[in-house]
Amino acid sequence: MRNKIKFVVFYLVVLFLSIYISSCSDLDTNIPPPPYVNVHSEGIDSINSPNWHGNLVKQYNYNLMVCQDCHGPDYSGGLVEQSCLGCHVLPQGPENCTTCHGTLESSAPPRDLDGNTSTSFPGVGTHQNHLRFNTSGRAVLCSECHNIPGGLFTPGHIDTDQPAEVIFNGPVSLTVTNEPNTSQYDDSLPLYMPDPSFDYSVLTCSNTYCHGYFKNGNTENAPVWNDPSTAQCGSCHGDGSNPLPKRQSEGGTHPSNANCYQCHGGVVDQNLNIINPTKHIDGLLNLYGSDINY
Repeated sequence: MRNKIKFVVFYLVVLFLSIYISSCSDLDTNIPPPPYVNVHSEGIDSINSPNWHGNLVKQYNYNLMVCQDCHGPDYSGGLVEQSCLGCHVLPQGPENCTTCHGTLESSAPPRDLDGNTSTSFPGVGTHQNHLRFNTSGRAVLCSECHNIPGGLFTPGHIDTDQPAEVIFNGPVSLTVTNEPNTSQYDDSLPLYMPDPSFDYSVLTCSNTYCHGYFKNGNTENAPVWNDPSTAQCGSCHGDGSNPLPKRQSEGGTHPSNANCYQCHGGVVDQNLNIINPTKHIDGLLNLYGSDINY
């Protein structure tokens, strides 16, 4: 009896396996795998392609949140397991300032947002002459003309229209001259209190101490941002042939002595070369070796 029961159980097991294996053999194992889904066009990783991802990001007004949806909040791969950090190796990865403008040496243009490098383009202009290669005066900080964002998504950065807002935050551009409490005060002249502005339509800077709005200076001077010839020596005080600030005959009080180095030897030599840019256009008057308010 026991052997009969074992035989029946064995028979049922064999029958079940036979049915199962037979059923599996009927399955279609030739079904192709699902197609690879690519949301990007060909050339997304080629800077020479119109489909380069830099152009795509620009279309989204540099809002990299659309990238984070697939590549992860830190751009390390995310859902698609494709990291952006292999190329974007600087701090903050794709959100580093130089991703969109500037270079590894400076986050200020050139390059501008359109990739331009020529100073004739408004987005480039004379950024580097102010910031790094200023041979005529002290170097200017980015924060003196712009509100510097703490990050890509800081309010007022990518969420506002171009061009960048020019906001004169620097104390030098706002330097007041001919104040009554200064040793060089002259009651025949008014108080010169700059009110800097930038005209986007003609790209001019005006009413700023840096470019002539000071005692005995060329207060009407308005240099053009992308034309360095409008800010040559003599544009802020004097003229193209004579660097002297306004003398009495011109409505000012500066002496007629053209040997600038005799009084301002800490800044200029006898050939009118600026020998110490840090003491020029700095909000102070370098007189006989001392820096004073005037």
